[in-house]
Amino acid sequence: MINGNTSGLKEYILENLDKLYSIKIEKGKIINQEIVDYISEISNKINREINIAIDRSGNIIDISIGDSSTVNLPVVPVYDKKLSGVRIIHTHPGGNPHLSSVDISALIKLKLDCIVSIGVSEEGITGYEVAICSIVNDELTYDRTLLKKLDDFDYLEEIKEVEENLRKRNVTEDDKEYALLIGIDEEEYLDELQELASACDVKVVGRFFQKRSKPDPVFLIGSGKIQELALTRQVRKANLLIFDEELSGLQLKMIEEVTGCKVIDRTTLILEIFARRARTREAKLQVELAQLKYRSNRLIGFGVTMSRLGGGVGTKGPGEKKLEIDRRVIKKTIAYLNNELENIKKVRNTQRSKREDSGMPRVSLVGYTNVGKSTLRNVLVDMYQNDKTLKKEEVLSQDMLFATLDTTTRTIELKDKRIVSLTDTVGFIQKLPHDLVESFKSTLEEVIFSDLIIHVADISSKNVIEQINAVENVLKELNCLDKTKILLLNKIDNATKNNSYMLIEQKIDEIKEKYSNYQTLIISAKNRFNIDELMELIKKNLIVKTYNCKLLIPYVNTEIAARIHRNTIVKSESFVDEGIVLEVVMNEKEYNKFKNFILN
Repeated sequence: MINGNTSGLKEYILENLDKLYSIKIEKGKIINQEIVDYISEISNKINREINIAIDRSGNIIDISIGDSSTVNLPVVPVYDKKLSGVRIIHTHPGGNPHLSSVDISALIKLKLDCIVSIGVSEEGITGYEVAICSIVNDELTYDRTLLKKLDDFDYLEEIKEVEENLRKRNVTEDDKEYALLIGIDEEEYLDELQELASACDVKVVGRFFQKRSKPDPVFLIGSGKIQELALTRQVRKANLLIFDEELSGLQLKMIEEVTGCKVIDRTTLILEIFARRARTREAKLQVELAQLKYRSNRLIGFGVTMSRLGGGVGTKGPGEKKLEIDRRVIKKTIAYLNNELENIKKVRNTQRSKREDSGMPRVSLVGYTNVGKSTLRNVLVDMYQNDKTLKKEEVLSQDMLFATLDTTTRTIELKDKRIVSLTDTVGFIQKLPHDLVESFKSTLEEVIFSDLIIHVADISSKNVIEQINAVENVLKELNCLDKTKILLLNKIDNATKNNSYMLIEQKIDEIKEKYSNYQTLIISAKNRFNIDELMELIKKNLIVKTYNCKLLIPYVNTEIAARIHRNTIVKSESFVDEGIVLEVVMNEKEYNKFKNFILN
């Protein structure tokens, strides 16, 4: 029986393929050349992959037909201390003989004896690639070889050694992702790309950079360089290629075909981090919306990575179950997510309007990712919490990109007794995907409605100016550039460790000159350096109408006197027969609340 995608195929093709089951493969051979020639000819004619599974006795146990880039594998027994005893031989219509990332994943996950790809085109067979399992440092990995003839490879000798090692050692499956980073813009962007990869637990094994003024529409780095990249990938044993530029669906597909490797771009990596870090329902919906918007126009490029065994970077979140996913379904899902986010937005607007009604000033922390916003937020809430009876809730503050995804708002108390709402927002990044900004706009509205924006920057970073510019660009997109802003140069403790004071002063002067529209303050949130000065700056920038009043509180209303002490600045207090006389400074909200007690 022929399995898989047999629809539309002529009966004689299926009958001829079915006859292959009766052929026994000679011991020591991977497969008979006559079978290879026949399935290659048919595969090219129908433009579909043909897959043959053979056991160690030489019996063909399964024949399947797929589509132009994927095919289903048969059920294969997986053992702990030995290989499965099954080898897989399949065609690649289109002429690419390289094994794909899915092929390699199947080899390791199923512990196949070997897996072989046959490149087929109009001209005939373009080549073969064979991969077998190997063991390095007690981890199951693979070796791959390009062949001109299949008879040149003695696979039995190779698997004998692997099985001996499997029996003797406690071998673990190496399912880590090893990445090559590829860029064409500025080489320093690859430093940040490496941090992004580390945030996804991906080990970077090398970099591949080529300065180009204009990206190649098919391979991004050009047809010559892509061959060089394919070779570098094999030498470094990378199983993931991460491009710093956004790739089109065609580029994804073509690069995967030539390199035989899983390919993702910077945007996919950022979306992956967001998907892993999202905690609240709103953040999860926002990430899913951004992913679907981004992927809907790139479905052509997910042929190799979509059906992979075992996931990895780029598969977190909604994903796609098959290449033929209906764009109408995606459209419907996007509409549903927009509707859900709109409902959440209404709740957020209600909460915001309550804060507005209370007259509470609003302060937002913004900045590049991993500059210390959440650390600063935790310090301010700890030092200036307005209600000491509340349990302190800290947001995650770690030395990693995008530690905070979920916007949090807490209140702090200024020295003039005013209560201020403090909002910690998601960090920005250079080349922040537009779909992500769009999806998170409802969250970022907290910034739009702020009375004061505190822009936190990492003075210890060599790219601090570029990072400030990246945040400015997002603020421009949100129409927030005209708001009152404070620029905090954080992590001064780190900066002084590795640089001379003269260099740091030069950098600070350069920043102050370049961003003269900001009020600038140097701080260390970690060491709580200059935090009091920051609070003074916040107080100075939150202009409020104040009233100097003298109040008389009858002794029967002493609880009101206590409330006035908590919420206003009391300049003097005296006791008379009628009650307590208080001379106070208060804001408009408190004035309206206590005006009945004012002495004329």
